[in-house]
Amino acid sequence: MKILLLLCALLPPTLAAADRTAERTRFKQLYSAAMRNEPLAAAQLQTLRTYPLYPYLEYPQLEARLASLPVSDLKKFFASYPDSLLTARLRTAWLRELARRGRWDLFADDYAPQTDPELQCDALAIELRTSARPSPPSQRLKPVLAVWDSGKTAPATCEPVFALLRTQGVLTDTRVWDRIVLAAQAGNPTLAQDIARRYAATQDQAYTALLVRALGTPGNVLGHKGLGQDSARVRAIVGGAVARLARYDLPRALQVWRTAQQRYHFTVLESGPVQRAIALVAVAKEDKRRLDYLAAVPANAVDDRIEQGRLREGLRARDWQKLAQWTRGEPLGALTNPLRWRYWHARAFEELGRHAAAKKILVRLARERDYYGFLASDKLGVQYTITDRPVAPGHTEIAAIAAQPGMKRAAEFFQLGLRGQARDEWNFTLATRTKRELEVAAKLAYDWGWYDRAITVLGQIPSYDDLDLRFPVLHKNLVLRYAKQRALSPALVYSIIRGESAFVTDARSPVGALGLMQLMPLTGEITAKSLGVELTTPDELTLPDKNIAIGSEYLRQVLHQFGGSFPLAAAAYNAGPGRVRQWLANSDCVPADVWVEIIPFAETEAYVRRALFYAAIYEWRLGETVNTLTSRMTGFNTHAGGALKC
Repeated sequence: MKILLLLCALLPPTLAAADRTAERTRFKQLYSAAMRNEPLAAAQLQTLRTYPLYPYLEYPQLEARLASLPVSDLKKFFASYPDSLLTARLRTAWLRELARRGRWDLFADDYAPQTDPELQCDALAIELRTSARPSPPSQRLKPVLAVWDSGKTAPATCEPVFALLRTQGVLTDTRVWDRIVLAAQAGNPTLAQDIARRYAATQDQAYTALLVRALGTPGNVLGHKGLGQDSARVRAIVGGAVARLARYDLPRALQVWRTAQQRYHFTVLESGPVQRAIALVAVAKEDKRRLDYLAAVPANAVDDRIEQGRLREGLRARDWQKLAQWTRGEPLGALTNPLRWRYWHARAFEELGRHAAAKKILVRLARERDYYGFLASDKLGVQYTITDRPVAPGHTEIAAIAAQPGMKRAAEFFQLGLRGQARDEWNFTLATRTKRELEVAAKLAYDWGWYDRAITVLGQIPSYDDLDLRFPVLHKNLVLRYAKQRALSPALVYSIIRGESAFVTDARSPVGALGLMQLMPLTGEITAKSLGVELTTPDELTLPDKNIAIGSEYLRQVLHQFGGSFPLAAAAYNAGPGRVRQWLANSDCVPADVWVEIIPFAETEAYVRRALFYAAIYEWRLGETVNTLTSRMTGFNTHAGGALKC
């Protein structure tokens, strides 16, 4: 019996629960009625008592009656479905109801950590009333302080808590002033003044008035009375005004900043944010001195935006000396790709003639299975490092994850085609799991046929080495057939599918692109006509057969337009052929790897890098000869589709 149960847990829902067809039909009918707040008869509910999604029929009825609901009914639901998504949601609604009633005794008993700032403040207010002074590690103090530090308008229930924290010294003068500055810089002077009135020291109330006035007319900041004497508060006001002024009048801001630096003794920490603001505006306006302004940003103010600006602008100018300096060491920004950083550090050395130093970096980089690792391998003339290490969970591991009530609900919602609800249950159930458990869950999702979920989870952990899960070879007969008809490499078609939809057959983008290869309806219609393929409605683009037939033909067309260059075709597939021709016309014959890096649209730049990388991986997956990225990066010196010798 145990063996039978284990096998059922491992099977996809279509096999493990084949006898649930009738239950699913009844559930969908009742669920639809429940969502319309229609009462459900007890006899109807009883037929689904053992169905995994039964709580979704109870929940709407309880939520609708919270104001008059007996506490015992609520407690029964909490006890029946502990640690569930619906219990968490219902508890949040219940806490709001208790706060409305002022039933703080019940509120304290039923409270569990919340993300709602209002409820967080209510919970902390209770704690403050029952203890002398919460220490900073208090689990309820930290989220409330995060509300304070955001500089945004806080819920009214937070104000009494803020007042208590101020009297207890938790909210210091510095912390109060920082919130005032954040509010003013966010364009909310009324909030800044209200914070000052409620919480600031007398002197800081005066400084707040100066701050609001300075940000309102930043061009005259040096003439404002009260800003003549040098102090930390004055420097904060002047620096903020210069940063504001730079947004719409960069030359004037630079002039004011030069004078301010002579008049006041700005520290590096104080001047950093101002230099950063000037540099970013200079980049946006393509000011001729933008490289100098980027170079002037001190390390304390360097973040992802500055690092990306330095990389892009340094490459556009081909200023290899600055690039070598800027890419030294690891990136400071949390989102900057360290492999990207190292590759361009090596390339800068290469361009500067420091070949030994460049090679040392490239050798390390070539060990990575990554776009930049592959480019490094091309530079060295070595084969790509392509490792495939399956997560290979055991039966017991899979059964343990599959047996979780939340995973059962996710599986049922997925089977019903309700992916949003499936994803909510999945995310809630796995929120605190270990990396290994998430790897096992990814394999389980793959076995269900939820391929994009497996891809997403492994990318987030990160766990990159199971190439079967991350780069599945699906719809193989269709891809091979249409690739052959179009004289395309199947790997190119797979690359586009993987990048566009991650194999979600009915994918719909916010702009209306449809299906595996994310075809816009008009593009699909025109391409279908050129093929003689009947397309009755745009929804037919979600059918794999028609989508791959039409999508592969459109890919063939853009490849033809750009001389067979896959990177250019990928850019055109994402941003449109017209934009790509415009970018080429302004490219000034840059090297191919540089051209990709400085594509004006960040989305397209990342798309092209992924397309090249995915194509190589899929060649390996299909057992084909793996073409180097460099061999594919041809045709960049092309203008309007014709060859241009540089």
